[in-house]
Amino acid sequence: MSISLILIPAALAAAAAVSATGIAGAVSVGRGDRADGDGGGAVPVAVQTRMKDEGLLAAALADLGASTVSSVGGTLRATVDGVEIEMARNDDGIWAAHLERVDGHELTEAEAASVIERLDAAYATHVQRAVAERIRARADTAGFELVSETRDDEDTLTMVLNVKDHA
Repeated sequence: MSISLILIPAALAAAAAVSATGIAGAVSVGRGDRADGDGGGAVPVAVQTRMKDEGLLAAALADLGASTVSSVGGTLRATVDGVEIEMARNDDGIWAAHLERVDGHELTEAEAASVIERLDAAYATHVQRAVAERIRARADTAGFELVSETRDDEDTLTMVLNVKDHA
């Protein structure tokens, strides 16, 4: 069995009042919504995500140890921990991911949720780095001075900026 996930941007999910909380909750809810009820074939599941940028998504897949990451026509393909992942955007720009085990064994919902949770966390790290780089690059021209940067035990970056004195 393979699992297909629809990765709904968090803002859209909140606006649509998605009832599932967290990825595991969304997987469970999606599984119960199957129309065919036969237990076979792809399982469509809706999951909240923050993933938007294809480049950062490819980098996050690489961070997870993806053996190959390829992008052809807006579709990302990678293999992570024996799971083939194919990700593409629909016409509304929402990512959909199809996951299937390479060895042909059944992919459980918990395994699919774990892969997507790890991917989301790796993606968040890349977003944080990209935003921090933009702040560093633009601070001076925006009238700010970067005073300090600290990183805590949870890898949260705190940047202190002072407004430049233009007197």
